[in-house]
Amino acid sequence: MTLALAAASCETPTADDTAQRAVMHDLAYEVMLPIYDELEKEALPLPPAVAAFCDAPTEDTLKAAQAAWRAARVPWKHAEAFRFGPVEDLRLGTALDFWPARPDSIESAITAAPEPVTATHIASLGVATKGLPALEYMLFDPAGGNAAVLASLGAADAAGKKRCAYARALAETIAADATTAQEAWSLEGGAFVDQVAKAGSGSTLFLTGQDGIARVVNLLVFAMQAVAENRVSGPLGAVSGAGPDPTLVESRFSDNSIEDLLGTLRGIEDVYLGRHGDQSGRGVTELVAARSPAIDSSVRKALTDAMAATSAIPGPLRTAITSDPAAVTKAHDALRVLRRVLSTDVASVLGVSVTLSDNDGD
Repeated sequence: MTLALAAASCETPTADDTAQRAVMHDLAYEVMLPIYDELEKEALPLPPAVAAFCDAPTEDTLKAAQAAWRAARVPWKHAEAFRFGPVEDLRLGTALDFWPARPDSIESAITAAPEPVTATHIASLGVATKGLPALEYMLFDPAGGNAAVLASLGAADAAGKKRCAYARALAETIAADATTAQEAWSLEGGAFVDQVAKAGSGSTLFLTGQDGIARVVNLLVFAMQAVAENRVSGPLGAVSGAGPDPTLVESRFSDNSIEDLLGTLRGIEDVYLGRHGDQSGRGVTELVAARSPAIDSSVRKALTDAMAATSAIPGPLRTAITSDPAAVTKAHDALRVLRRVLSTDVASVLGVSVTLSDNDGD
């Protein structure tokens, strides 16, 4: 009788663990999988847009290719709030988005590429010469504008045609990697979504709901570390003391840097609130609010403040770090507040050990 009761008690989740499991289920199906679905949806139009430009290089076809690049960027930045699982196991994260871009490496890769340039060749290259940053470098020119891109990428000579062939293959590889990520998450593919959704109830990755929540909180802290320190403090020179360095600015060729920052913040907000677009469920907020409404309120305020301060940076970021460092510093301070609220208050109230030190990057 005693053994039977003990076994039954082990199989029955506590009230807390039930809530944690429910949150993990909803995050998997209402936030994470939909974002990867969106990533594939937005990445698939990229190859035909670049191909259309290469076939007929005009201002209009270039703008269409640039718009397709920006569209694919949006869900990818949202997904940075939970960069784990297949995207890391298959090394898709760096393949899709190694930064800061290295123009010299990209140019060398274009010169050395065999003809015809194929997606298979691009896939075999190092991360510094492919992915969204490499394609951005080819599609945008902050100094010469679209006229410079048309003169280089759209040139009718052999060099221009090879560059466009490289860009076309880049786009194909990006779309293929996005599809690989989506398929790995989907039920029809690798079903990683269920490793998340079934935390504590069948998942081999998360044996308890608490294990899942701990990973999610750590992912949010890691994402904020990257945003606050690598993407803002680094270019600003706040830590190194070396002064502003525009070459460290993410998406500096397209001047999409501020939107990139906001995209990651929106992904963090989606995970915290448990919703994405028209889909909504239970998020981390439900667990935090149940234990401390005050901490939940502070997280929401920190999110709002961080987005407002980031949006207030007079773009582009590559020039703002020099022309208006006060605005960038204000945003950096707000981002750090959000990072600390997540890594200290949220982690503490949920009983999570943060594996990334709050002082890392300081």
